[in-house]
Amino acid sequence: MQYAYTAKTRGGEIQTGRMAAADVEGVKRALREQNLFVIDVQKGTGESAWKAFLEPRRTKLKKRDLLSVTTQLAIMTRSGVDLASAYESLSQQCRNPQLRRVLTHIHEDLTGGKSVSDSLRAQAAVFGEAYVASVAAGEAAGKVPEVLSRLAQLERAEIRIRSTIRTLLAYPVLLAGVSSLVVLGLVGFVLPQFQGIFSQFEIPLPRITLLVVTASKVLREHVWLWLPALGALIAGLIMSRYVESGRKWWDSAMLNTLVIRDITRAFYIGRTFRLLGLMIESGVPLLEGLRLTRNAVRNSLYRELFDKLEDAILNGRGLASSLIGAGFVPPVAAEMVLTAERTGTLGMVTQLMGEHYEEEGEARLRELAIILEPIIIVVMGVVVATIVLAVMLPMFDIATLAR
Repeated sequence: MQYAYTAKTRGGEIQTGRMAAADVEGVKRALREQNLFVIDVQKGTGESAWKAFLEPRRTKLKKRDLLSVTTQLAIMTRSGVDLASAYESLSQQCRNPQLRRVLTHIHEDLTGGKSVSDSLRAQAAVFGEAYVASVAAGEAAGKVPEVLSRLAQLERAEIRIRSTIRTLLAYPVLLAGVSSLVVLGLVGFVLPQFQGIFSQFEIPLPRITLLVVTASKVLREHVWLWLPALGALIAGLIMSRYVESGRKWWDSAMLNTLVIRDITRAFYIGRTFRLLGLMIESGVPLLEGLRLTRNAVRNSLYRELFDKLEDAILNGRGLASSLIGAGFVPPVAAEMVLTAERTGTLGMVTQLMGEHYEEEGEARLRELAIILEPIIIVVMGVVVATIVLAVMLPMFDIATLAR
């Protein structure tokens, strides 16, 4: 949702603008983080799904490019190379023009006397706020090589998970697509030919043949109706991602749909907990870590959860109480966070939990892919067998009459 705001700087200047947020409190919180005093916040007018769809997004690095840069920086800094020289070396070797410009700007800022955190903060739209905050905390603690190594591990795990998802779902999706095209071909082109043959003989057609032939006729004669309707439905589903109510519906479906909820919940909690744990271990304050993790996750239900976690900390409560109240967080995870808060090991525990749930999500996804393949084969086999049977039964009757 877009909101129009009016705020005042510390110097007394009035600023106006627009901001996307889940609610008014989210806008106020974001403005306070920018050291602005909120005067007025109103819901924006004229915001449409088309505008949100066409609005250009921030250009971030590809995950593999970010992993390559982070890994090389970690290796060079561990070897004793200073960051300015490391960024210079990377910019000279980089083949990606966009990435080369970014690395060159960082090198120029470092040689100009800026700190690593300030140099990266100028490129926050490229690297991401969580990445920048983690490196800044590592710089303050004198642990930049260790932080870079942790960030590389995080990026490597995310790339592995994405690759696993694509690999496991590629075959079921391809199988379903090819099978659907075969069925459409049979219904749209093969059946009409046999329908002309059947009409030449005065024999009663079996019910299954009548059903399939009627369905084929309706689909062909009303293609002008159902094809645009199908296109409008697909377009509506895509556009719904760019309006608040539709986005919440999709996010809720991802976390609560019976077949996939165990997978998506494991992946979401694994990713968020691992990122939060990395920042805490790097020295980022808990409140800042919660805010950055919230900004890094796209699911609106998780963003609302991290808002509640932030409020809980501000009001002197622990994280566990809010986690227990969220229906999509495993109770075991909440209990482990409660124990970690009591023992002062929140960073380490959340990182370990993140790794555990990412592995669990991968395992459950593999199980689903193994189950989906035979189900798709059986379902499409039944459909094709029904069409073939609808064609062959009348042919047997025609052959009997011919004798």
